[in-house]
Amino acid sequence: MRKKITICWLLAIAMFAGLFNSCSKSAFDINSPNPNLPSDVPPNFTLSAAQTASANLVFNGNSTFADFWMGYWAPYGEQSPEILSYSLTTDTYSNNWDSSYVILENYKFIIDHAAAPELIYYKAIAKIMEVYHYQRLVDLYNNIPYSEALEATNTFPKYDSAESVYKSLVTQLDSAILLINTADLNKVEDPAAYDVVFQGDMQKWTRFSHTLKLRILMRLTQLPDGPAFIQSSLAGLTITDFLGAGEDAGVNPGYSNSTAAQQNPLWRNVGYTTDGSPSGGYQFTRANSYAVNFYLATNDPRVEQFYAPNSDGIYKGRAFGSSDVGQGGNNISGFGSAFLKSPTQSAYILPAFESLFIESEAAERGYISADAAALFKTAVTESFRLVGVPDYENAALTYFSQANAKVNIDISPDKINTIIAQKWAALNGFDPVESYSDWRRLSIPNDLPVSVYPGTTASHIPYRLLYPSSEYHYNANNTNAQGTINQFTSTIFWMP
Repeated sequence: MRKKITICWLLAIAMFAGLFNSCSKSAFDINSPNPNLPSDVPPNFTLSAAQTASANLVFNGNSTFADFWMGYWAPYGEQSPEILSYSLTTDTYSNNWDSSYVILENYKFIIDHAAAPELIYYKAIAKIMEVYHYQRLVDLYNNIPYSEALEATNTFPKYDSAESVYKSLVTQLDSAILLINTADLNKVEDPAAYDVVFQGDMQKWTRFSHTLKLRILMRLTQLPDGPAFIQSSLAGLTITDFLGAGEDAGVNPGYSNSTAAQQNPLWRNVGYTTDGSPSGGYQFTRANSYAVNFYLATNDPRVEQFYAPNSDGIYKGRAFGSSDVGQGGNNISGFGSAFLKSPTQSAYILPAFESLFIESEAAERGYISADAAALFKTAVTESFRLVGVPDYENAALTYFSQANAKVNIDISPDKINTIIAQKWAALNGFDPVESYSDWRRLSIPNDLPVSVYPGTTASHIPYRLLYPSSEYHYNANNTNAQGTINQFTSTIFWMP
């Protein structure tokens, strides 16, 4: 594992060094520092590359399985039964593992080389982003290499229990915030030129960190000892400590349409090539009938942003697993402007609306002191804003004021259900792994369909991904010690 990561790390630094040119030359000069000499790569240079890689992980096709499973997107054409019937192998979507550890190596490099007082902000940002990726790994695989994962001398890292990793991540976020709060302002370097998320705004990094902490903690709501740990870990925090309206965490190193590699990763994945022709991902993917029908049934104007009307001028989806290839995808809707505004658009790794939905759930459960309904309404409004609904504030007000408990929290008999269902509706095209985690934790949406592919016998979508073949090859003893993993019966530790 370690040898593979180190080789990939060198390639990653070299690759990202030459991708983008809209930031200062010092940030992206491929000749300085020398990418073949990692000891010469300064932490600030590495930060830009690592953050860009973080966005690529989420939006460059690695999350497509969750887009399919959660009812947002549907493939069409001749597809592999492996995908359509959930017949996962150790190579299915394995980049979620392999690429994550490459990215984590980059962040660890920053942490190890940013001990000087002037570089403390870089270290804090890297620690926060490590948490972002380790949580994602736990949520997809359960137990993972963590405490020994990136040790230079350990090529066979042990697997830590998922629960212990989660608790350690909470501690790491606290330590990152301490670094920010105790930095010597007379010495510390402003990371604005190299931070392609918040441009060096450390107050936003603090709120992002608190939001990640809240997201981690809310995963634990269904565990017997979860509530007590959540309450103690949130002591002293209020809604002002989390990302609020307009504070989207979006990566943008200077995306452009100059080359495919410089495009926003979602645009590159399911949008268009540099000459404006549909990409392979666009031709491969269409609207899912489950989501389309939900939006239409709830009079949701976001359907016009999420999807494009078909040639008949209507919004039409197809069921996941449909084997009817049909000309043009059987006249099924493609993607709209919410996903595909521009090849230069930011890649949002944690939009403000997601933070507000998490806060709303926490408030409704009594973990933070706030108006859950008000947070919910702001979350919906922020979703409308971000996807580009015209006159979004009035449109959102009209939407969540309907006499429908699926959208109106004030009349809902099950407010948690309404919050999570609307969070699912908003996450379309952003990070489906988050709605996938909510479904596994709370079974919301509670009517999520399974594949209609002929011969599929699954009663529910998979609970997790399988450990990749790279682990069974390079770290066999520790991986095999996790026992037999089955995508339908092996669970994540926070699942009830």
